[in-house]
Amino acid sequence: MSYAQETRLNRLPEDVPRHVHKLFDVWRAATCGNALPDRKDLSSDTLSLWINDIGIYEYLPDRRDFVVRIDAPNMIAASGENYQGCSPHQIDLDFGTRVHATLLDVIDSRQPAFHIIGVERKVWEEWVRLLLPVQTRDRAGKAVLQILVAHFFYRGR
Repeated sequence: MSYAQETRLNRLPEDVPRHVHKLFDVWRAATCGNALPDRKDLSSDTLSLWINDIGIYEYLPDRRDFVVRIDAPNMIAASGENYQGCSPHQIDLDFGTRVHATLLDVIDSRQPAFHIIGVERKVWEEWVRLLLPVQTRDRAGKAVLQILVAHFFYRGR
């Protein structure tokens, strides 16, 4: 799989499937004013409808990098690669993308981001990508920032 294009969107397209909008609605409902949603409010039970679509990228502030804690099964199937435990830099190297820079934008802004990803495989495909920042705590109680990264097949041409 190689990414041919990545287009940032101001909002989700109206014509994406309802379950994609529902994921964003669940994330938005978990926000507390201007605070990021807490992962305890976005548990695996809450996100079970999207279990195959969501990867979790954890921010490592000391290195200004991320580690892929969970790679989304649908992206593993689409790419043939599993990046769990890796930095998004590896994804960028393998596919010529700017995933790392995009993740940093989300961390810095603390705002969600939406993209259409054009992919050339056997045929041209488009995927919609949601990047949803969240927070959790480590075992010592220290705040940890993460991004829920969800990809959904959008349309093929």
